[in-house]
Amino acid sequence: MMGETGGDYDDGIGIGAEDGEVSETAASSEADNIEAPAPETLTAGTSAEGVSSGVSAEGMAPGGPTEGIALGTAAVSGRAGGFETAGRSDMEFSSSRGSEISVNSYETNHGMNQILETPDTLEQAQRSVESYHQQSIAQILAMNGQYMSEADRERVARGADRVRAIEHNPCSRKGGSYSFWEGKSSIEVSAIDQQQMERSTKHETNHFASKNREIIVPQPEKGGYTVHHTVGTRQSSWFHSTRTGENFDYSEKGRGLNEGITTMYTNQQLAEIDPEKGETARQQGIYPHATEICAQLESIVGQDTVKEAYYGGNIQELEAKVNSLAGEKGYESLRECLDRTLSKDQNERVEAMKEAQTILAKMYEEGGRA
Repeated sequence: MMGETGGDYDDGIGIGAEDGEVSETAASSEADNIEAPAPETLTAGTSAEGVSSGVSAEGMAPGGPTEGIALGTAAVSGRAGGFETAGRSDMEFSSSRGSEISVNSYETNHGMNQILETPDTLEQAQRSVESYHQQSIAQILAMNGQYMSEADRERVARGADRVRAIEHNPCSRKGGSYSFWEGKSSIEVSAIDQQQMERSTKHETNHFASKNREIIVPQPEKGGYTVHHTVGTRQSSWFHSTRTGENFDYSEKGRGLNEGITTMYTNQQLAEIDPEKGETARQQGIYPHATEICAQLESIVGQDTVKEAYYGGNIQELEAKVNSLAGEKGYESLRECLDRTLSKDQNERVEAMKEAQTILAKMYEEGGRA
C-alpha cells in the first residue's frame, strides 16, 4: 500500500512564478532556493507527492505517496550538513522524493545573510522537532478538533507513529515529508534552523491531522489488490500486484487543493502563535498559487465547509457547495486548476490561475445573489 507524504512543497514553483521567479511541497521545505526545484520525476517508489510504494508507471517506490518540503542550499546558513551525531553515523536523508518546496531567498524577509539558529547535533534537532510536533497537535486539536471524528481526535492526540529529524542534504532541497502507509504515519524534518523546523513540522503535522484513510479492495482474479488512499483532500489509487510486488495504474487528484489548504492553515497557526512568524511563513511563498486560491475559496464557501473536508473527510459537502455556485462539475474544474498550479511549466501555471480566478469570480457573483 502506498502512503502520502506531505510537506511544504512549492508545487515546484515559487513566489512570483508568473514573472519567472522560482520558489516548497508535499514534502515541504523551508529554505532559500535560488534555482527552480528539480522536476517531480517519480522514481521507482514515489508519486507526484512522493508516493513511496513503487508504482511503475509513475515511478513510485514502496511506501506510498509522500508529501515533502524542498529547500535551497542558501537556507543552510553556510553549513553543508556536517552535524555532530554524538557517536552515531550521520543519518541518511529521506528516501522518499515526492513534491518539494523551494523558496527564493530574495523573496523572504530574512534573506541569505541572516544568522539562523541552527542545531549543533541531530539529537538537539530531534528534541526540537518532537516538541514542535506536540505543540502543533495541541494547537490543531484546540482549533480544529470539532471537525474530526472521535477516532481521529484520538489518533491525532497520540501523535505520528514516527517523527524524525534528519540531516539536511543540500542537494535535495527537501525540508520535510509526511507519509501514511499501511496505517502508519511518519514525519521527517530536515535539521536546518529553528524557524524552518517549526514551520515544516507544523505543515507535516497538519497533513497527519487531516483525514487519513486507506481502503484495500482485494482482486485475487488479477493477482493483487487496489488501494484507495486519502490524505486531506488529496485522493490517489493504484493496483498492487502480489505476484511481482509492483504497483500499476497510479492516479491522483486534489494534490493542489490539499497543499494549498495545508499551507493556508499552517500559516494561520503560526500567526496565532506569533504574527511575525505567520507573516514570515506567508512571505516565503510555499505553494503560493494554490494557497491564494484556497484562501479565496474558503471566503466563499465558508471556513467550516473547508475544514470539514480537510480534517473531517467530508469532501462531498465542499464539492456540492462549489457546484451550486460554479455550476455542474465546477468543483472538478477548480480542483484540476489547483493541480495545474503545481506544474513545472510556467505558462500552464499562469493559465491555471486565470481559469481558477474565472471560476471563483462566478462563485462570488452567484453567492452574492443567493
